[in-house]
Amino acid sequence: MRIIYLSNTLLEDDFEILKKDINNLINPSNQNFHYRFLSALSLHTHLEAFSLRPFLKKNESVSLVNKVSLSNENLSFTYLPNKNTLIYKYLKRSSTIYKVLEKEIIKDKRQTIIIVDGLKYALAKVALKLRKYNHVKVYGIITDNPTLLSNESSLYSWLILKQYEKYDGYFCLSEGLNKLANVNNKPSYLFFGFAEEMPKQARPQKEAYFFTCGALYKRYGIINLIEAFLKLKTNNQLLIAGHGPLIKEIKEYEKKDQRIRYIGLLSRNDILKYEEHATLNINARLYDESLDQYSLPSKVLEYLASGTPLLSTIHTSLMNEYKDEVMWVKDDSEIGLNRALNKFLKSDNKVLKEKALEAKRKVLNENSLKTQGGKIYAFLKDSN
Repeated sequence: MRIIYLSNTLLEDDFEILKKDINNLINPSNQNFHYRFLSALSLHTHLEAFSLRPFLKKNESVSLVNKVSLSNENLSFTYLPNKNTLIYKYLKRSSTIYKVLEKEIIKDKRQTIIIVDGLKYALAKVALKLRKYNHVKVYGIITDNPTLLSNESSLYSWLILKQYEKYDGYFCLSEGLNKLANVNNKPSYLFFGFAEEMPKQARPQKEAYFFTCGALYKRYGIINLIEAFLKLKTNNQLLIAGHGPLIKEIKEYEKKDQRIRYIGLLSRNDILKYEEHATLNINARLYDESLDQYSLPSKVLEYLASGTPLLSTIHTSLMNEYKDEVMWVKDDSEIGLNRALNKFLKSDNKVLKEKALEAKRKVLNENSLKTQGGKIYAFLKDSN
């Protein structure tokens, strides 16, 4: 069984290069999830990753190597041909990628399975064409409802939804996503995502701090969190990392209160460092029935794996799984978050730390790369 993985995932060093252009719409959450998926599955079988990398908007002279052999002998990595012109994008890209992948499939007579990021229309279109003409199986990774994406048109969302029903199997982050995509009840594997235990790192700063990171949109609760923090009596700083349209507004808050600091779009290693040494990690995403059903805040798993106390607004599936290990906040308003933060400051630190360490043990036991990679590989073998 040969496995080909199609996504926009970059090698981590290349991702750090490209994301320096803040205007480029690179999603760190998407990058981290798919890189972990690749890493997890490659612990159990050989995997060939083909990536359609994005372009920088300001500096297109940055060159990335065509093919890289990684230290992990089970994973090869190839960047697919791409050009930053409208003619190439709409008239040539699809056929070019198809020819590259068809050549790869034809030269190897083993059964081929393609795993594709279901939110990447161009790649999914090629994968489904290969399925039709080259008798490969295609499994879609369904991480979100496309109608909930912040920066995509309704037409793009509709096209993705139409592709969802055509896959031979599914990897879904929730039962809601499985019901949305898997309308013909084909094989599916449901899981929350991945968690990693990282080596201990040096404390990033001397001052105590609360930490939150991710996409900086109002619906993710960052403004409510800041307003709640402004009224909080604490020497802890509020450190905010990430990308999105609210950066300018957050910097205005910095002028009002020196405890509030925007620290930029960090590397994955730096994020883990800040999470590990925080007084408290915070997920303030506003509750929305659709988000709760279809969109899993993957950042929460990372927070859980840090061993640091976590305060989070409600996500039904995660709350059912980690009911006692997290300080869950039902009221995600400014008042509700302020009340929850005050409760945290008055709580027994020893008890909070014990719960955080239990959360770490639990999430690593259930969602480590090795564990999930093994289950994913077993699912692929059993369904073929």
